[in-house]
Amino acid sequence: MTNACATNPAHSAPRTSRSGLAGALFALALLVSVTPSCNTTKAEYSPGELTTEQRARCREVAQAYVDGDEKYLTMRDELADDPIALAWFVRYLEHEIVQQREGQVVVIGEETVLAEDVRPDPKAPTPWNLPGQRPDRRAIAQIVAIGEPAVSVVVKDLALSKQEFLRSIGIEILTGIGDPAVPALLKLASTGEAQQQRVAARALGNIGARGASFEALRQLAKSPTWRIRSDAAQGLAKGGPEARNLLIEMLGDEDPFVRRKAGESLGNYRDRTAANALVDFLDACKEKEDWTGELAAQKALRIMAKAKLPRSSAAWRRYAETLPDEVVENDGNEGGR
Repeated sequence: MTNACATNPAHSAPRTSRSGLAGALFALALLVSVTPSCNTTKAEYSPGELTTEQRARCREVAQAYVDGDEKYLTMRDELADDPIALAWFVRYLEHEIVQQREGQVVVIGEETVLAEDVRPDPKAPTPWNLPGQRPDRRAIAQIVAIGEPAVSVVVKDLALSKQEFLRSIGIEILTGIGDPAVPALLKLASTGEAQQQRVAARALGNIGARGASFEALRQLAKSPTWRIRSDAAQGLAKGGPEARNLLIEMLGDEDPFVRRKAGESLGNYRDRTAANALVDFLDACKEKEDWTGELAAQKALRIMAKAKLPRSSAAWRRYAETLPDEVVENDGNEGGR
């Protein structure tokens, strides 16, 4: 960053005290759209330019968040009447997550600022007293609590990032938001580029392969791109009989990686149909001398049975007979993951 940015009063942080980090990070977020003349790469997306009053309001909420002020939740909720200010506060929380996960602050638009530039003593304790709660999880919880109004910001800032690290954080947050994030993800699944469809598959699957989400995953499972099909297979791990049946079909995919991912996801369905399909897959892999596929099948069956060791096909057939015919709905935890 240039000296002009550092001295620009428009980017002054909240009062500096034990919580000066809040102001530093928030000022970094503001650099993206407020000062295009600074030495940063301007992002394609901006929630909108903040007025002086809005900046002051956001800094006040950020300060209350870091201080653990009892008025913080009320202040955060009151931001809902100002979509632009709320979007920038979500961006502040995104930066907090990135800093905690990566050890540096990634400014939207590819500009990177090392953590030591905003936090002189990296070993200093966090400026709030929340025993046992990770700062990144705390920030994610705040975005999840904001809910639907945060979806667009998270999608454009994180889920659509060129960096896999940021995309994974975006998927995690959107998963936490849940159903309110589904419409935006369905749009990505149907009209997005390949990378965007992969993000949609992972996030929709984490939320649950049901209803419109399942139909979107079904379409993605037919993609000519094997990476998209593999993400769709992973996304089908949480669903009902239709999702399970689609995974069984995908065990015959032309790509071995897609077949393995379908097998892994099928291990989450603890019923006779899924188990027998996996044993069939195991036998087919043995016949083809597909060792990686065989290992994937054994792993899926062991997860399903909560078993520590592999078994013969005959032993797995006997195990399958002990399972119910159908599992109506799977939340992804049936296999003990």
